[in-house]
Amino acid sequence: MPHNRHGGPPGMGGRVPPHLASQSQFRQLHERVADQFGAFGDRDDEGSDEQSFYEAWRKPILHTIVAIFLASLFLWFVSHPTFNGPSVWAESIRLDTVFVVVWAPILFWVMGRQRVWKSVRIYLILALLIDPFSETMFLQMGEGGYWDSVLWPAGVAYFGTLKEFSGLPGGSIGTFTIVTVGLLYRALFGKKYSDYTPPPKFARNALIVFFGTVIALSAWGIAHGGQVDWTFRQTLHLMQLPLVGLVFLYVFRIPRDLAFIGTAYVLVAAARSVLVLYVYFVVCTYNNIHGTYRHGVLQPEWCTNHSDSVLFVTALAILLAHALEQRNRKTTLRCIGLGALIMSGIVFNNRRLAFVSLGAVPVIMYLALKPSKRKFRVTVAMAILIPLVVGYVLVGSEINSPSPLLKPAKLAMSVMDQKDTSAQSRDIENENLIYTLNQSPLLTTGFGHEYQNSPNNPPVDLSETFANYKLVAHNGVLWLWSIAGVLGFALMWMVYPLAGTLAMRGYRSAETPLQRSAALAALASIAVCVIQIWGDQGFSSYMTLVTFGVAFAVSARLAVLNQG
Repeated sequence: MPHNRHGGPPGMGGRVPPHLASQSQFRQLHERVADQFGAFGDRDDEGSDEQSFYEAWRKPILHTIVAIFLASLFLWFVSHPTFNGPSVWAESIRLDTVFVVVWAPILFWVMGRQRVWKSVRIYLILALLIDPFSETMFLQMGEGGYWDSVLWPAGVAYFGTLKEFSGLPGGSIGTFTIVTVGLLYRALFGKKYSDYTPPPKFARNALIVFFGTVIALSAWGIAHGGQVDWTFRQTLHLMQLPLVGLVFLYVFRIPRDLAFIGTAYVLVAAARSVLVLYVYFVVCTYNNIHGTYRHGVLQPEWCTNHSDSVLFVTALAILLAHALEQRNRKTTLRCIGLGALIMSGIVFNNRRLAFVSLGAVPVIMYLALKPSKRKFRVTVAMAILIPLVVGYVLVGSEINSPSPLLKPAKLAMSVMDQKDTSAQSRDIENENLIYTLNQSPLLTTGFGHEYQNSPNNPPVDLSETFANYKLVAHNGVLWLWSIAGVLGFALMWMVYPLAGTLAMRGYRSAETPLQRSAALAALASIAVCVIQIWGDQGFSSYMTLVTFGVAFAVSARLAVLNQG
């Protein structure tokens, strides 16, 4: 279309009054403004104008974060043994049980009475912010950790099972699972918003096949002598993965909800990075000064859980994709500032897999970029940075210093060397998984069974720290293969390459910076989830399954958005 001397389409440069311009001319002007000044999503239902990343959803997300933190802090404070004698969590009348009368009606109102897309937004924030109860246990002083997480009460309420927070015998279904099923029911059978479009059938069917395969392998395993309780432990998270994915697939309004998703990940990651810094500089310093750590002087190897690695790296990928696609000074500076805070959380949390993901994400995003002048500039920048990073790792790993600035170098070298006890024990575990698979490669025992020990490997007993270590192995890929065989593994694992393919298709067909940055970040987050599954029980992490569910839904919706 020809342009007038003002740089806009005919009729939008002052020659024709705005009220006489066509809708196509308004849309073109809208896209030009978004390209120049940045946009990361749409406003709420009340308006259709795009709002920029971060400002659009900063206040409601921060309000939710602060409300959850203060409520959990209150329960932690009044139940902490330092202030109230013996912890009330162990008393016959427990505070978390009593407090159900307060939070349960609120949770029901938020998840059941609000419009479903609003409920899913809160559902996502809670899943990202709150420590799962099973992971929070290992942070407590009595469970081998060195601090009591202030979010522990919230973890009991949102991720704990009915048995854990109420003492109900046999209540092994968690609040998160109940909420997920309820939201899925509302998404399938509830009232749809005016511009609702059904999700692509192939994406929905892939998740259904995943769920059906889990059920079939569970029945197969039990029929061949597997234990029911072992089957439940092995499949609890696996069965929730497709359910969470379907919730996001049906409810997310793409591209309208992309701004909220990106902002939620970044702000929650920033908040939890502050928590990491608090643990490292306040909690650990206090323990050292007062001698409260039972093992002597505390040099923390980590501060929070493994799930934060997925959260932090995904948030950095969102910031990087946003900066690459918006390309303006204000956006870049904001992304650098938020990224520096989140990067400090990664450094002080000191998880090896976080640095593995951090190294993989830029490479994957670089390979996905379309050939352009921008990709050429990125290539030049990488040619300069890669030698510097390699030099930092080689030199920094050899310096004998406890400085946190050198921890990334030492962790990167430890990943490559694989000489520590943890790495060696996992090598043995991997060989045992391969041995188990070789016993029946096409269709193995199914769920409900432990993996077998290879006669060529000395047994590694981890029962003191992980009683069920033979039920769910650290390497989730090999473990799933050993459980499901070639056929079952193919039916379940196909959702991951499918998600990556959809993300690439959505990126290449995207028509706006909003869509391109979202697809690029989704592709990166899928890689982060796969690395977590490969490296450390990613199938048992709520953060991993939620992040993959979000990435799958965004990728599937974007892949068909601009296909005519």
